[in-house]
Amino acid sequence: MRLIRRYHIKPKRSLGQNFVVDPNLIRDLIMAADLRAHDVVLEIGAGLGTLTRYLARCSRKVIAIEVDRRLVRVLRDVLREYDNVEVIEGDALDIKWPSVDKVISNIPYSISSPITEKLLSEGKFHTAVLTYQLEFARRLCAKPGSDDYGRITILAYYYAEVELLRVVPRESFIPRPEVLSAIVRMVPKRIRLQVADEELFFRVVRELFTQRGRTLRKALKVVGRRLGVEECVMTRIGEVIDLRTRVEHLRPEDFAVIANIIAEQELHS
Repeated sequence: MRLIRRYHIKPKRSLGQNFVVDPNLIRDLIMAADLRAHDVVLEIGAGLGTLTRYLARCSRKVIAIEVDRRLVRVLRDVLREYDNVEVIEGDALDIKWPSVDKVISNIPYSISSPITEKLLSEGKFHTAVLTYQLEFARRLCAKPGSDDYGRITILAYYYAEVELLRVVPRESFIPRPEVLSAIVRMVPKRIRLQVADEELFFRVVRELFTQRGRTLRKALKVVGRRLGVEECVMTRIGEVIDLRTRVEHLRPEDFAVIANIIAEQELHS
């Protein structure tokens, strides 16, 4: 609050600005990431630098990205005593991220999905520990058949081991968000699902989840033209997956099988 008053900062709801003020949350983020003195850390949405200062004390270097020009000025002022912090002004979705050891951030909830997709598909890191809106965090590690299970679940499962560590109360932020938050840890997988064509795999996932409540047979008939599924391919899929299974109950491995069969058809067509 002192910094907010001093710099006349009014948090922007449009940018999802809820600043971390709970030292227990900061401690848990750092501990969950197993932050070491030799680590290089990426922080997305550095805000007022509350978390950034702790990261700087515990690591070799912090690369802090912030899109709000007002906050960039604050960061460069309050962090001037730390020579191991690099503040980058810009949109994290447009910037090419460097290779780092850890990603530790209080993610702006308004961009949770695109930031997570970029982090998983393009990011180069060993461990990421992030705060998300609780609802989104549950979607990242949902089980087949649950209401939270969807496209982002498959994406996260494909790239990383994902763990929801704990729920974070509203009081941990200023201003207080209207929703609960959660700490999520992600570690990139060394061995991923075997897919012949990643782009096709994610397209299959996206298309099928538009029909999540339908059986696989009916869903494929609806999106078959867009996916290029011929009748013989449907038969082939039915030999390994029960076509009566609803899309929302398919495992990530099932989506990989479906995509690989379609890819095989395209290869021979």
